[in-house]
Amino acid sequence: MKKQPAAELARLDLNLVRVFVAIYETRSVTLAGDRLDLTQPTVSHALARLRTSYGDRLFSRGSSGLVPTALCDQLYPTLKDSLLRIEATLEETRAFDASHSTRRFLS
Repeated sequence: MKKQPAAELARLDLNLVRVFVAIYETRSVTLAGDRLDLTQPTVSHALARLRTSYGDRLFSRGSSGLVPTALCDQLYPTLKDSLLRIEATLEETRAFDASHSTRRFLS
């Protein structure tokens, strides 16, 4: 596959990262869809977008499920870590409850 310009990667949707991580961990489009509460065609479409964005197949079919390419193996740790960090920031903001906070705010 031909490499896409940097602008293509700049449009990478966070949901595509979630799909990538789920497929990598389950080695299945169907199981990734189940994990994310998405249909199999939706996950397949997201995988097609990822393939276009990265200019790589990312996964090929194997006897026991999807097999990641070398680029896919390289991307996974960074994308997984990034996703966990983003999710943590969301949890941090949800965890704050002003009625129970002992923090003082100065005006």
